[in-house]
Amino acid sequence: MTKNRILVCLLTLVLIATLVSVSCAKGVKEVGVEKEKPVYGGTLTLRAELTPYFDDAIQPHYNTYPLKLTNDELWEGDWTKGKAGGYGTGECDWFINGLNRLEHKAGCLAESWEIQGKNTIIFHLRKGVKWQNKPPTNGRELTADDVVFSLKRMLTVPTAYFKRTYPKAAETTEIYASDPYTVVIKCQPEYFADVITTLPDYAHIFPKDALEQFGNMNEWQNNIGSGPFTLTEFVPGSVISYTRNPNYWQTNPVGPGKGDQLPYVDSVKLMIILDESTYYAAFRTGQLDIATVDWEMATEFLNRPELKHVEFEEDTGLAICMRTDKKDSPFADKRVRQALSMAIDRNKIVNDYFGGRGRLYGWPVPNTREYANAFVPLEQLPKSAQEVFQYQPEKAKQLLAEAGYPNGFKTKIIFYNQRLYTDLLQMVKDMWAKVGVELVLEPKDYASLLGVVVRRAHEDMVLWTGAGVGTYFKAINYTGTGMFNQSYVDDPVLNKARDEMLAAYPDEAMVDKIHREMLPYLFEQCYAIPLPGQRYYRFWWPWVKNYSGEAGLGYYNTFNFAKYVWIDQGLKQSMLGK
Repeated sequence: MTKNRILVCLLTLVLIATLVSVSCAKGVKEVGVEKEKPVYGGTLTLRAELTPYFDDAIQPHYNTYPLKLTNDELWEGDWTKGKAGGYGTGECDWFINGLNRLEHKAGCLAESWEIQGKNTIIFHLRKGVKWQNKPPTNGRELTADDVVFSLKRMLTVPTAYFKRTYPKAAETTEIYASDPYTVVIKCQPEYFADVITTLPDYAHIFPKDALEQFGNMNEWQNNIGSGPFTLTEFVPGSVISYTRNPNYWQTNPVGPGKGDQLPYVDSVKLMIILDESTYYAAFRTGQLDIATVDWEMATEFLNRPELKHVEFEEDTGLAICMRTDKKDSPFADKRVRQALSMAIDRNKIVNDYFGGRGRLYGWPVPNTREYANAFVPLEQLPKSAQEVFQYQPEKAKQLLAEAGYPNGFKTKIIFYNQRLYTDLLQMVKDMWAKVGVELVLEPKDYASLLGVVVRRAHEDMVLWTGAGVGTYFKAINYTGTGMFNQSYVDDPVLNKARDEMLAAYPDEAMVDKIHREMLPYLFEQCYAIPLPGQRYYRFWWPWVKNYSGEAGLGYYNTFNFAKYVWIDQGLKQSMLGK
């Protein structure tokens, strides 16, 4: 899961596409309703970047993205609550992955469900859902035994994300079938939030007999799902190909195509393209249908009026984390932490490096439509919290002197050796030098950095991304002993807020309220120093229809919007001169 976090901008960049939308305050123009009746046929071609795996008990979501097109989950994000080609309610944008709010869930394999207290969830499965017609399953009906067998693997297989991340929850959770179409999950109340947020809309469902025969599903040729597409080809380093599943169970819920059997396209191709220049060239020439880019690349595509686009924030924020647990460290003193924050000219970074299209902070949650009630914009923060985001080098010097560092000090920071991070930290280095703090930059390759952050073994500082926005109420960026709490924060006030959020869940309105009221205190303490972030753009060609800017529907369901999209093949041929 960690690579998704440190590369979250890349992950979001890498994987998918989106359409139009939302508020002028976020710089996104509204788009008209698509009134055309969808047409079947054609190929949707997208970019993938990461090494693919085909069993989520072997690798977590960021590498098992190919399964989003073949294997259903119990829940998914509700298409009708997004833009949905102009016919949705617009409660969600679905521009980013990691969205995990119960109010935006829709049934997938589960037709309905009941949450009983904080220890039991009962799922009632759809009847008549068929597995793809491949041996040993041979098109039989999906049953509760398949779901139970798949979910229990998440609790027992050592490499499964749930087993590794929530071992106590995995040991105490019970999953069973009460009849062929009913699945019951019982857990301890203290693990309820972990279970409900990482099993129903996270774990893919495989056929029990196939798992028993193959042992695991990581050989792509063995893939059998109930999803909208069938996996037909995988060429390592090149392409993952899918064809339409003619027996898929789902129909279009809204718009001119309401009632149509999904999916619309005959095939999907995920082109594995690592090099960015190759990626941009493929989109530029129409070989890719959708592209997600940073603001620098967006300046070219924004000058092409035939392209459609949306602008959005990524789902995590960068922050400088530091060893506040070391009593002899300068970072144990709040005045030092505040001084370092005040010594950063965030407006200069936003204006000079991000072309004025950025945000001052996105840690611990970004300002997205779906989580707006959990976020506090700068102008609404109390003065004491606003102050730490303001560029005040003289006050920073004063605070350093009061803390016993009148001449500053020397420290080092480790970080992933990637252009964005290097450039940002060089700017921070130059700014801190003006208040006497010498910052030594120590770039690392990803594997080396990961080895350090998993153990939280950095000496001084580390540039790290927050956990995805879907985990905001678990407060793992600033409480507990996990890898996202890189500043070793153990603050009674924050621990209390975390406990209150977990106790309030699944009342998401109350959770948002608790989080919003806690944020000023968190910011004022400066346990981590949030850095500005850029906004991203997703472009797509106008032949991609019924597409509204989605990156994925639900919790890291990258690519699963593909079943709703249709291709205007005539328009594509005319625009490409074919």
